Amino acid sequence: MKLLFENWRKYLKEEEEAPQVLAHLVGQAGSGKTYFINNTLLKKYPEIAAKDLDDFDDEADSAMGLKDKSWRASGDPKDIDQEIARKHFGKVQELLNSFLSENKDKNVFLAGMSVFPWVEGENELKLGDPKFKFYLDIEPETAAKRRISRDVEKGLYGDHEPTEEDFQSELKWAEEEKNMLLKSGYEAATPEQIMEKMDQTMGGGEIDEPTI
Repeated sequence: MKLLFENWRKYLKEEEEAPQVLAHLVGQAGSGKTYFINNTLLKKYPEIAAKDLDDFDDEADSAMGLKDKSWRASGDPKDIDQEIARKHFGKVQELLNSFLSENKDKNVFLAGMSVFPWVEGENELKLGDPKFKFYLDIEPETAAKRRISRDVEKGLYGDHEPTEEDFQSELKWAEEEKNMLLKSGYEAATPEQIMEKMDQTMGGGEIDEPTI
């Protein structure tokens, strides 16, 4: 009985110390997530601890001595060294956990994809149960073009130029990704709609829970 009571007290303490993860924002590459955070959200609420999960991805690359993203260029876990992929995923989660711990007294806003499809098995980051899950919507065609541009910058295409086949493949993935996220509980929202939710939350007003 004493052990049960101590475990319960430990659970309550962890709950009290856990940061309030206000929201997780996802969207296609180039949809404006970073711009929204830096130029809208943090300008009004600088006390929020906001972080793009891509930063942890890049930090994990650096910590492991990976020069670019070419090691996972195919995106297919069967073609990727899973020892590296699993170690990299673990490092990203470690960095995220440290960020959440360091900001346990703040409201946290996370952005960026939390699923690493090139990792076999468990491949979704533990985000701390966000109150809101937003999808920043743009047209799939625009998303595909921006994703290709981003991947070229990150070295994922190596020495060859993206082809029409590459574009069509990215377009298909953009459409599938959007549908998958909306079906998994993310709410399509504009920056203005997201800020309405943040205003209600930060101001202590009534909050309409997202529809799942």
